[in-house]
Amino acid sequence: GGGGGGGGDDKDKDKVPKGTSATKIVVRNVAFEATKRDIQKLFNPFGTLKSCRLPKKFDGSHRGFAFVELSTKREASAALEALAGTHLYGRRLTIERAAESDDVETIREKTAARFEAGEQGHAAAEGQFVPVHAKRRKR
Repeated sequence: GGGGGGGGDDKDKDKVPKGTSATKIVVRNVAFEATKRDIQKLFNPFGTLKSCRLPKKFDGSHRGFAFVELSTKREASAALEALAGTHLYGRRLTIERAAESDDVETIREKTAARFEAGEQGHAAAEGQFVPVHAKRRKR
């Protein structure tokens, strides 16, 4: 994962990098036993959660990441700063601003476009290219 910046400048704390969302956060490396409630509990102290999603696979387990949206830019910045390097169920979470395009609609469109192009649906949209033959068959 990326390294943290140094510096004691508080001025830049609330700056939002271009192309990323001011209030949406993506949480990666989420342990599979973690639930939506666990993620909500992590972010609740920082303000009002507008949404919290743990995208699921077809078998019902989640994909190992979550999307969290807070009400304000300041809440999101505070959460990002405070939760950097947090461990949940023994796994170190990677917490970063979501790309501006990471909303559900865009992901659906990407998925649809890739699906029509004959690639694998949602896995392709998430950038996880799983060769068809590598999937384990359920017996």
